[in-house]
Amino acid sequence: MKKVLLLFLIITIIILSFLVATEIYAVDCKIVDVKYYNSLIENQKTINILLEKNIISRKITKEDLMEFDSKIQDIKSSNFISLSNNDLVKTGDYVTVNDEDYLVILYGDINQDGSICDINDILMIQNNFLGKQDLNQIEKLAGNLENNDNLLDIEDIMKMINTYLSVSKNQIISKLYDNYITFEEQTPVIPDDEHNQDDNNNESLTPVGIHGKLCVNGTNIVDKNGNKFQLKGISTHGLQWFSQYVNQAAFIYMRDNWQINAVRLAMYSNPNDGYTPQLHEIVKNGVEYAKNAGLYVIIDWHILNDGNPNINKDSAINFFKEMSNLYKDYDNIIYEICNEPNGDVQWERDIKPYAEELIKEIRNIDNDAIIIVGTPTWSQDVDVVAQNQITGYNNIMYTLHFYAGTHKEYLRQKAISALNMNLPIFVTEFGISDASGNGNLDIAEGNIWIDFLNKNNISWMCWNLSNKDESSAILKNTNKVTDWTNDELSNSGKWLLEALKR
Repeated sequence: MKKVLLLFLIITIIILSFLVATEIYAVDCKIVDVKYYNSLIENQKTINILLEKNIISRKITKEDLMEFDSKIQDIKSSNFISLSNNDLVKTGDYVTVNDEDYLVILYGDINQDGSICDINDILMIQNNFLGKQDLNQIEKLAGNLENNDNLLDIEDIMKMINTYLSVSKNQIISKLYDNYITFEEQTPVIPDDEHNQDDNNNESLTPVGIHGKLCVNGTNIVDKNGNKFQLKGISTHGLQWFSQYVNQAAFIYMRDNWQINAVRLAMYSNPNDGYTPQLHEIVKNGVEYAKNAGLYVIIDWHILNDGNPNINKDSAINFFKEMSNLYKDYDNIIYEICNEPNGDVQWERDIKPYAEELIKEIRNIDNDAIIIVGTPTWSQDVDVVAQNQITGYNNIMYTLHFYAGTHKEYLRQKAISALNMNLPIFVTEFGISDASGNGNLDIAEGNIWIDFLNKNNISWMCWNLSNKDESSAILKNTNKVTDWTNDELSNSGKWLLEALKR
């Protein structure tokens, strides 16, 4: 009887070991995206491969990668030996694209919160190990990041540091708990001219520093390297009411803690809603704050109660001539020339002629910044616009707005129709409340929308950065203008932070 039990135990252990090994070393990975960078690492071109978020193994096969991205001509290991189709590709290998060698970086590690280790995690390591002493975050990363060895350990941290930063061990200082990482305590070696640098504002590592000037290619926004790029961020509420949130600290905080890459400055255009030329100064401040933070910024002429954009067209022309003269050489500027046309307003009769006149005025000054045009019915009728698009200009996009509590599958079908007619769409405003910006939240529908936007590489800006007593405001019970805690976020705000991780 004992022999039978012993045999059963041995067989069980073998089976379990096989299952564990299969799970840990599985290479049946699904690739989500491949991006190329020329300046992510100094003097090194990189290719960043994003794996499906339930994948633990940081390895893929050459065949998998070749099938996903046809631009890759060859793959070599780190010692430049060519790999066969079934060989594993890992961080540290090289791929050849158009006769250029790119260092492979696999973003396949999973945080406990479900997010994937990305450039922000790497920047966090850089900041924490090269002078910044906010080591709670790196301790959290070390404790939460799963990989083949269960928890991220010293070898993994060292590999990441060596791969991403080319930093040797004698340049690293750490005060982490012993059960995570143990480095010898010593003074970090930092050049004198770098002691006073703010790592959080290293321009080359910000969204704009990495992706540069954006343009429109087909229905997609692409970055300076020609790679598809998606803007994800948040819109202010009306600057005449909530200008306090336009400040440098808030923009940097949202970039670093929420991982936004863009902000939208919503200036209402109707004098009856508080518009005055003095608000232009708040817009200018916001643009400079965004530039300093390396964020993209949408300058929004926020038509709403004025309905027809032609009502205040002269003011709009003066405003955008002023803005384009100031920012024609900026890489982070996007112009939104009519937020939500509504009422007895038609595309061909009212909005398109207005847009063509505004675009001409802007293009006389700024040759290539992206310009976003509103669409009829509070920026919903993108399918109507797609049938008669503006011609003769590059880098023109069209607005789609939705509120998940009101707008559901029928509006996504309008978007699909427009995309099929090659209309480039930008969701410059949305929420998960009803269309009033208030009422109950529809989180399930909001998640469907985010999946749809991400799948189609449609950029999006959530409404709104304020503590207004309405369900679409992302702050509540606080007058703070930056450094918000989770308890100071509304339910919309908490949902937004999760959406930004997806």
